[in-house]
Amino acid sequence: MLNLSNTQRNWVVLAVAAWIVALIGLIFIPQSRPEAAEVQIAPTNSLTTSLEGARPNSGAVVANLVNPALVYDTDTYAAYTILCPNEPPELINAKLEAFELDPTMDLNGRYGYVLLLPHNVDAQVGLDQVALNDINICTTPHTETYPMDAGMPFFYSDGQWQLGIAQ
Repeated sequence: MLNLSNTQRNWVVLAVAAWIVALIGLIFIPQSRPEAAEVQIAPTNSLTTSLEGARPNSGAVVANLVNPALVYDTDTYAAYTILCPNEPPELINAKLEAFELDPTMDLNGRYGYVLLLPHNVDAQVGLDQVALNDINICTTPHTETYPMDAGMPFFYSDGQWQLGIAQ
């Protein structure tokens, strides 16, 4: 045991009490604050806006995975597909017809579109217009429809984001 005077004992007791109060504070103060999981960030409904703040990774990383469920409003949209000007004309026409899109939409090569399919089949399909010189979502033809939680891999090359995995 330590041989302490009364004054020294009082200081030790005070230090132990302060330490216990600090530990109790560390335990109970975070419980009184809202959890980070409860804080909802509103979806931007724009792939361009979401990727603006993203930083490319090192050469060892072959793709950054974007979760469309965090980009687009999942209360409104259930799935997505991509419409590109470089797809075969039959595929473009099939998508325009199936999703009841305006056949005069800009498919001259400057833009690709993320087609957002709503939960309600009677609702209009959402369009996210993406400038292909900034984000190339048209690296391959897209014949599938994906659920909103199916990730989109992007890699950064030649000054732009590209959909796919770096080779």
